[in-house]
Amino acid sequence: MKEFVPISKRRVFLHRLYIFGLSFLSTLFATLKWTTVIPSDSYLYTKLMMIVLFALTFGWIALFFWSSLFGFFGLLRRTKPIGLKWADDGVVLTGKTAILMPVYNEEPVKVFANLLAMAEELKETGQGERFDVFVLSDTTNPKFWVKEEKLWLETQRRMPEGIRLYYRRRVNNTARKSGNIEDFCNKWGRLYDFMIVLDADSLLAGQTLLKMAQLMQINEDTGIIQAPPLCINRHTLFARIQQFAGKVYGGVIAAGSAYWQDGESNYWGHNAIIRVRAFMECCKLPVLTGKAPFGGHILSHDFVEASLICRGGWRTWLLPELSGSYEECPPSMIDFAVRDRRWCQGNLQHIKVLLSRGLNPISRIHFLIGIMSYVSSPIWLCFMLVGIAAALGRAFIPPDYFPVGYSLFPTWPIFDKFGTIALFLLSMFMLFFPKFLGLTVYVLQNRSKDIDGVFSAVKSVFAEIVFSILSAPVMMMFQSKFVFDILLGRAVGWNTQNRDETGTPWRFAAKIHFWHTVLGVLAMAVVWKYVNVLFWWTFPVTLGLTLSVPLSVLSSRESTGLWARRHKYFVIPEEINVPPILEKARANLSELRPYAVFERGVVDVISDSDLNALHLLMLPVNGPAPEIGEKTLRQAKIKLENFINYGVMPDFEKDEEIALLYSPDFLETARLSYLLAAA
Repeated sequence: MKEFVPISKRRVFLHRLYIFGLSFLSTLFATLKWTTVIPSDSYLYTKLMMIVLFALTFGWIALFFWSSLFGFFGLLRRTKPIGLKWADDGVVLTGKTAILMPVYNEEPVKVFANLLAMAEELKETGQGERFDVFVLSDTTNPKFWVKEEKLWLETQRRMPEGIRLYYRRRVNNTARKSGNIEDFCNKWGRLYDFMIVLDADSLLAGQTLLKMAQLMQINEDTGIIQAPPLCINRHTLFARIQQFAGKVYGGVIAAGSAYWQDGESNYWGHNAIIRVRAFMECCKLPVLTGKAPFGGHILSHDFVEASLICRGGWRTWLLPELSGSYEECPPSMIDFAVRDRRWCQGNLQHIKVLLSRGLNPISRIHFLIGIMSYVSSPIWLCFMLVGIAAALGRAFIPPDYFPVGYSLFPTWPIFDKFGTIALFLLSMFMLFFPKFLGLTVYVLQNRSKDIDGVFSAVKSVFAEIVFSILSAPVMMMFQSKFVFDILLGRAVGWNTQNRDETGTPWRFAAKIHFWHTVLGVLAMAVVWKYVNVLFWWTFPVTLGLTLSVPLSVLSSRESTGLWARRHKYFVIPEEINVPPILEKARANLSELRPYAVFERGVVDVISDSDLNALHLLMLPVNGPAPEIGEKTLRQAKIKLENFINYGVMPDFEKDEEIALLYSPDFLETARLSYLLAAA
């Protein structure tokens, strides 16, 4: 067992003083220097805007830099978590843990294949009987609903002995994922000590699941333990770059966050274990007043749940030491932006939560960091626009060399060129140096053959930096638009995340990135013509925007990702030494894939005897049927009868198919009619 170091308020205070003190001091000194390099003849309001915007952008960079630096030293020293008892592998579980898989219109084959792989690995630990698995469906697509039931049946037949797999579908997906988890707790929560919350693409090794439960059991004051997930199993160029960046830089960032959070960490909504009692006592989420986007149910519920559990006196931990936690990242820039739009609204909702009574100060900092992660983009954009506008003003309006009455000597505008260059280089150093810290740890902690050679890792870091420089302006424009849309009251729904690696079509990319391209070309032309001195300073931004369409399309292609793999770019150890859990998941996917053909919804229910019996059995479990109009049900029955009698494949509306799926008597009759017609 690792040596237990009790919580020391002084040590925790010093950790936070180092991070935030150094961030504040470096931002203060850089801002003071910035005030001296702004052209002396700039208008007062222009100076004030440039100073405030600079301080905000530099402060964000400084926090990232110092946090990563302390995380780097922590990883090298393998610093033990303060106040957390580390569990030996031999700790015997006495409580029960529920593994929760909330799904919403997801392709279910991969979901069940992953769950089966996790169950198989839990069986190998010898303590698998202490775990139950729940699929908590919020699916509204009737065809996916039927496929989920069929795959649940087939997966249940393959589950290891002693591990139960349950399936439940809600009629109404109130409050989305947070409401789904709350519904589970209300119905079955008291049967379990802990719950491990997953996402549809989550995959955790059996030893990791066991270790999380062991840690929770021996640390009775702990409410949440978050295992940082690593992105794997994607092949597009964009996804491969994200996987590589997460593997190389993620450890330093996570360790830096854990360094100052010290038992008051955040929760990322998945790949984490939660004490059910703490969740049920503390996490009744409020419905925010007012209309969306700022009102209604909270989209980014995980931050709020962590803050409420901290307020309840429980500790929350981010543990970079927990390996074997995996997920998949979006396959393209546009898919990444679509997910970001929802997260942006959820994080900006935290403005209302930020001032709630009784919250831990660190929880408020988590909210501020989450808000700034999106607000920083429009701040950066405004900073650039103000700078360009000031330069254009100087180009069109000649300086006034005699601003006060008559004078024998002119007042020359002062501009500290070398000071500006020094601040720029300092900012770039603080932004990119943590990447090389991550690279250092990555090389030291992995054998050369496991990362396809040190040179492969080094050249991949430089290639990732080039890609991030070009793509950052595009993501800045996406996020700026998201923030402005939300401030204007435009809400977003909760759509299923695209997980297919089919690639972005050129026409679709041109539509999405049209204004990015136009802005890039115009900005490049204007700066070149009127403020040529700024051309090379702004070139990375304008070039990234100008190339946004080909950048988006080519990075979304699986073929370009595979080309990069062949040339030893963005290779991670998990591709060379594939984790056993991933091999099991792939094998299960091949075994379950034949059941993916169940895509005809109610037609499959009446044509498959096992599925028909299962569906009728599950209806009472799913709760009362929604209100269905008689006209809708009548039209649906006619279409299904035409299929039975004449073989005409029905073209159901969504409401019609759901109406049939909630009509058990008619489904039994239709099943018999189908058998007679087939005979």
